[in-house]
Amino acid sequence: PASASLSALCLALVQERGVRWTMSKLDYSKFDNIDTDSDDEGETDSQSTAQPAQAQARSARRQQQQHNDEATPHRVRGSTTAHPTIKDRYVFSHGGRRVYEWEQTLDDVTVCIDAPVEQLPSQRAASFIVVDIEPTRLRVGLRGADRYFIDEVTFDKVKVQESSWYLDDGRVITIVLAKAFRGQTWEGVLRGHQRRGDTSSGDGGDETGSGRVVESVDPVTKQAMQRSLLLERFQEENPGFDFRDATFNGEAPDPRTFMGGVGYNS
Repeated sequence: PASASLSALCLALVQERGVRWTMSKLDYSKFDNIDTDSDDEGETDSQSTAQPAQAQARSARRQQQQHNDEATPHRVRGSTTAHPTIKDRYVFSHGGRRVYEWEQTLDDVTVCIDAPVEQLPSQRAASFIVVDIEPTRLRVGLRGADRYFIDEVTFDKVKVQESSWYLDDGRVITIVLAKAFRGQTWEGVLRGHQRRGDTSSGDGGDETGSGRVVESVDPVTKQAMQRSLLLERFQEENPGFDFRDATFNGEAPDPRTFMGGVGYNS
């Protein structure tokens, strides 16, 4: 696997004003200016009907928005749903388009992103992708681009030295994030994808103070995640039994803290 210390991460970017992002055949330009007021969209200084004061106000708003865009990562609103065919895998989508797929175990979270194959060379393609895994932030982009496709706070803390990434079959950027808190249920990969108003982050907390929580999984999906992790834990603690078809009556407890807590592998 490629080293997790490489400087940044992910996929398709092309210029649009400051930057337009594209990945494979999917258009991710809406990730830019996602929080821009809709009243400003499509406006230009050439609008002949605008009053001078209004034009100046719009120009000032655009300049301020551009400054904010350059200074801070973009918030992303989307949805996390269960994969239609692969058990315990989830899909994060935005605007009806798949951004990445992900799954988790007691120990780690694996993220799969379609690589921008049309923008990568046939040889040593991975060297043109930059991935930066920090204790509380994930960045993905293309080498030489002036912005990252993904630049977000992770759901909780990550063990950087035990995390890694690689380009699978030249087509899929696969990122493995080692959980700092084994057995913790991650409701999403990135904190920017959590439910509005939910500022919890397990034991790690949001050290950035960004509070940019937007969306998370629904309670039913969270229960499915916890059941899967709990069954994995039971199988690990009782290797002589088969828990693949086991079910729970009522809510599944927290797999990290249930019955004395999850064990740690030495």
